[in-house]
Amino acid sequence: MYRGLIRLLELYTNLFTMFRWNNRPALLRTNEAENAFISAQFSLLMSLIAKQSGEIVDEEKLFKRIVLKELPKCILSDISVDTKVLIKELDPEKWEAVFNTTVAEVSSLLPERHREDFMTEMKAAKDESLEGLIISAGDLLSANLEANIHSRFFPEYYEEALDSLKKRLAVFRDLRPYRVLKESDWMKNYREALVVLLRAVRWNRLKRNVETTVAGHSFYVVVVAFFLALLENEAGNTIDTLEVVKRALLHDIPESLTGDIITPTKQKVKGFEEVVSRVEEKMVSKKLLSNMPPEIVKELKPRMLDPFEGKEGRLVRAADLSAAVVECLMEIKTGNAQLAFRSAMNKMLEKLSESEFESVRYLSDAFRLGLEWTGR
Repeated sequence: MYRGLIRLLELYTNLFTMFRWNNRPALLRTNEAENAFISAQFSLLMSLIAKQSGEIVDEEKLFKRIVLKELPKCILSDISVDTKVLIKELDPEKWEAVFNTTVAEVSSLLPERHREDFMTEMKAAKDESLEGLIISAGDLLSANLEANIHSRFFPEYYEEALDSLKKRLAVFRDLRPYRVLKESDWMKNYREALVVLLRAVRWNRLKRNVETTVAGHSFYVVVVAFFLALLENEAGNTIDTLEVVKRALLHDIPESLTGDIITPTKQKVKGFEEVVSRVEEKMVSKKLLSNMPPEIVKELKPRMLDPFEGKEGRLVRAADLSAAVVECLMEIKTGNAQLAFRSAMNKMLEKLSESEFESVRYLSDAFRLGLEWTGR
């Protein structure tokens, strides 16, 4: 499983270099990792709305699907969304055969004891269950957000796409979580925060070969955290995988308001980190959560403001560092000679090598050796 994990994490990096809307002019380029993050945010909010109204949501299944549904994309990277929709309309059986073949191709990388379950969830990610409907609606809302942004400058190129998305979203008008999300005034501020994270570039002082944003990075942290939690549980170290995934998904949301204040800066002066935490709490409470239902605030706020607390939080922090190491590896392997990436990577690997978690220590060693890592 450990060796398979390294290859899985490498495969997921394809999401950083698969750009959307390539057949149209775009105001900003969004990749599949960023799209997955936005879709996951919409799905999370809809699941909370459903729970608030007493509907039963299988959250474990929902978030498992959110992570796994992106894996086949890493293989089918040359098929655009428009093309895929037409293929499914003209010959759904052929598309299903291609998709199933792709799932089988990636299955060898999945942990053996979970392989059948994970393959089933990949195939059923957008079925007619409540979880499947939430994911389908989340994906369309994410695409609609992108298309609306691009259409502001290139309206003639996105009129047809927006009309198609409107019709496809109309299918969910009877899905209460979708309807409430669409009609909620508080969603405007949350949506604006997500757009900020789509454009918040990481390592922005340095020239990048494979540029990543906070949104794309955050989804990759979700992927790493999910598989690390899986490994820890298999090793007998009880970890709440659902809690880990939720914390990973929400851990960078405050950066949409405060900007990315890096840890070394927070720790330059004693007590400054505490001040930054108070600022985050005030800004998030006032600008992002103030009009939300209390039940939803209760779910979101602690995971946004204290994402690294407790055992699950410490594993998310390790996943966060691991994702940053992967970003450094991508730069180094693609020929970026700036010493800052190697220096940052070595410092983070040192921290990871001292982790309490066996899976994290293994990752540290594997990254250091460049085990099976070819980069992009």
